[in-house]
Formats: sequence, C-alpha cells, structure tokens
Amino acid sequence: MRVYVQLLVAGALVAAVPILGQDLRHATFRNTTWGMTKAQVLASEVEHPSDVHESNGETVVQYDGLKFGGLDGRVVYIFAPAGIDAKLVRAKYLLDAEHNELNDFIADYRAVETILRATHGEPTWQKADWLDDSLQEERKGYLDQDRALAESILPSDANVGLAVSLGHLKLFTELGEGRTKVLHALTGADGRITHQIEYRSSELGAVEDEVRRQGGEGGH
Repeated sequence: MRVYVQLLVAGALVAAVPILGQDLRHATFRNTTWGMTKAQVLASEVEHPSDVHESNGETVVQYDGLKFGGLDGRVVYIFAPAGIDAKLVRAKYLLDAEHNELNDFIADYRAVETILRATHGEPTWQKADWLDDSLQEERKGYLDQDRALAESILPSDANVGLAVSLGHLKLFTELGEGRTKVLHALTGADGRITHQIEYRSSELGAVEDEVRRQGGEGGH
C-alpha cells in the first residue's frame, strides 16, 4: 500500500541576518523571531511566497521549494490576528514524503526526534496513544503501560506504521521551555499519515487562542 505523508517540521535554525532592524541572534524559526510583522517575515525569505491567505482570523503565509535537513518541503508562517496588527505566533515546515514500507514513517519520527532533542533537550512530555490494539499481539492494557512512550515505538515493531496510518496509534512529544514550545506528532487516518512538528510562541500563544476562539474551530 502506498501512503502519501505530510511531514511538518518546525524550528530549523539557520544563520541569522539583520532584517528591518531586528536583532536575530536569537532567531526562533529560520531567520525570524516571535512577534514579527508579515512584512518583516517576508523580508527574511529570499523567494516570494507561494500563497498568502486569511483563515479563522489569522494570516497564513506559505513558501514552497524549501528544505529542512536536506528534505524538500514547504514553510508555513501563521500570524494573529489577521490585519495590520498581525504578529508571528506560530510556524512550521511541511515536508512531502511517501513510503511503501509504513514503518519507515516510524524511522522518520525517530530521526526528527534526534534533531529536536539535540536543539531543545529532552522532551517535557511524550506519549504513545493506543486507540486500537487489533493489529498488535499485546492487548491495550499492556500497551498503555509498557509501550506508552513515543520513544518506545521502534521501526522494527510489527505493524506500528500501519497502526498509525489507520488512526490506531498516535505519537506525541513536547519539547522546549521558555519562549518557544515544540509539538512533535505522528498521526493518521484512512491510510494517510501526518508527521508534524510545530513551534509556537509561549508569550503570544494566548493571542492566537483568543483569535481562534472568536473565529470558531479550525487550524493550519
């Protein structure tokens, strides 16, 4: 079975350069820092964005044809609230990948974990969330106790990639303290796997939460 996947990876640090008077020695995501305006973020990228639109009270800016760790992908910046006062509150990479062997997605997850831990330290929280044990030799009670951490799921484990693709298993890791929080997740449904790593401003997260509350449920 061939499965197409979106791998969302955020927080790759690159050499900082001055942008519109900003001090980027402590850049959070590529050459940007939380609270930047859309104009400042646009100035930080060499190419023109492939898409700019508003959704659920936020402004979303996407760049195609960029790389993370040698992998082709896209970059998404999220600003809240939409409009002249919009500030950068969240950002992520989206990497398009596909594997015929579904357990290769588990290998992807572990490889990204290595990168994130090298940058942000050990996870503050992690979980392997077993929703269905029908593809496993062990029953859910055992899985919830002895295979309850994301790091305990291995590419060599039988059917774990298939379990993720069907929504039977979800992997989550949270990292980062201070100004930036990182969520690393591997989830799936209907044979499609989504692998994402999202960076969010701790200080401005409440701004986005309020915008999304007023605009109704939704996400990017």
